Amino acid sequence: MTDPRKPVFDAIRAARGKGFTQPEVNQIDKLLDDLRLARASLAAKPKEPAWLVEARALIGQKEIPGPKHNRWIAEGWKRLGAGWFTDDETPWCGLFVAHCIEKAGLPFPKMFPRALAWAEWGKACPPAVGAIVVFKRSGGGHVGFLVGESAANYYVLGGNQSNAVNIMPLAKNRAVAIRWPVSLSLPAAGLPKMTGGVVSTNEA
Repeated sequence: MTDPRKPVFDAIRAARGKGFTQPEVNQIDKLLDDLRLARASLAAKPKEPAWLVEARALIGQKEIPGPKHNRWIAEGWKRLGAGWFTDDETPWCGLFVAHCIEKAGLPFPKMFPRALAWAEWGKACPPAVGAIVVFKRSGGGHVGFLVGESAANYYVLGGNQSNAVNIMPLAKNRAVAIRWPVSLSLPAAGLPKMTGGVVSTNEA
């Protein structure tokens, strides 16, 4: 991310040693005004929880078709305590969520590979950005992070969604739990409105 202060510093360096001309003073004043506006905008924007920041950074991770495996997934099982899995074909939505939660310095369920185990993790909370949402599906479950909603769907940032980390709509009527870390204050309810995407029906 570009440092919004850089143009200010560059302008000051250019003027150093020769004094400020009026145009340079005007330029610096404008840049300072722009910086104040940028700071105000950042202050007004809700800060996302650390685990969601990590989750967004992983968008694009995906399975490798065939006998090779994505190392981030394959090695993640052992690192997080489920070394009996060694591939990227095993449903790994729980691994993705556990990784992000651990990066935020928080505990995660011992049975994190089982998506439905997350329905008992933490505490219940209203739909909010960054909350963990658990869904039921035929033969198991799915887990990810809430980032938005439409009238009928939640938009979920999760792993093993079409074999990758991405944002995908899932039907609200499939959700069985929405959870938040027990050690943190409950978030304010509310999700940004989102549209588009193909609604997922099976995340296996």
